[in-house]
Amino acid sequence: MGVIEAQFWIGVHGAIIGEDRRILLLRRAPTMLYRPGHWDLPGGHLSVDEDIHECLHREIREETGLEVELGPLLGLNKANDGPYVQMIFGCRPNQPICDLKLQPQEHDAAQWIAIAQIRQLPRLIPYLAAILSRGMLDRVEF
Repeated sequence: MGVIEAQFWIGVHGAIIGEDRRILLLRRAPTMLYRPGHWDLPGGHLSVDEDIHECLHREIREETGLEVELGPLLGLNKANDGPYVQMIFGCRPNQPICDLKLQPQEHDAAQWIAIAQIRQLPRLIPYLAAILSRGMLDRVEF
């Protein structure tokens, strides 16, 4: 039996590291079609005509109002529930983190949380649960 090739959506997400090694999580708004109410990292889908780093800067700016410095690629994840691959980058804010500006149609809450506490949150988006179980965020250094 041959391998079946498929097209995938590429998600580019930032593990934004703030004070005390806390990471920014966003809760998806109730109106979102995919996984409303689930906690997620800032980020979004890569466009065909867009550079990976440009995409992540744009998505973080749109979703949080933050400008960030991009760090290393922490790893990749292939979703089990659809044709999605996520690229996870470490990031650091370039400005005070008290001024988050969420887009209410996309996210209705944000919190800075220690990596160990993320595992205890209910309703993590599946890729976030997967990368946590593999220890991908444990290696976040900047």
